[in-house]
Amino acid sequence: MAHGPLIPGMREFDRPRSRWPAWLGWLVGISAAIVVLVVLAGFVGGVGPLRVLGQTQTALSPVAYRPTTSDATIQVAVTLPPAGLCRGDELTAIAFERSNRVEVETVLVRSRNGSCTVTTMGGDLRWIDVALDQPLGTRTVISAVDRSPLSRDSAGLG
Repeated sequence: MAHGPLIPGMREFDRPRSRWPAWLGWLVGISAAIVVLVVLAGFVGGVGPLRVLGQTQTALSPVAYRPTTSDATIQVAVTLPPAGLCRGDELTAIAFERSNRVEVETVLVRSRNGSCTVTTMGGDLRWIDVALDQPLGTRTVISAVDRSPLSRDSAGLG
């Protein structure tokens, strides 16, 4: 009686080795390339779901507020940065409403890529609309940055 494999050099009791399917490698490679492209587009171009990577945010100090014709909207004045504004800059204001006060935070969002031509149209102040959940009433409006109260400008309803 013979001992060992029937064919010399072959181990007949070993099971075949399992391999990953060839398409799985392509799928992982394409997925990795898409992720890299989305991150690069967000960082370099400031576009896509990761556009925040390609933007800088600068907190600006609000200096005054004024009521508008709508009870649920006020306007907040911010001092423009010394360098001015670029054409693609966005000024945003957010209100945090408390029981007896409204805290206002203003932010300048600017793209990281390249330089821009600065425009200083409209003077040193820029008025931004801020939507409120409740009418302002007798609540105090303060700056969220330094907690100082803002002066009320009653020159005209915006």
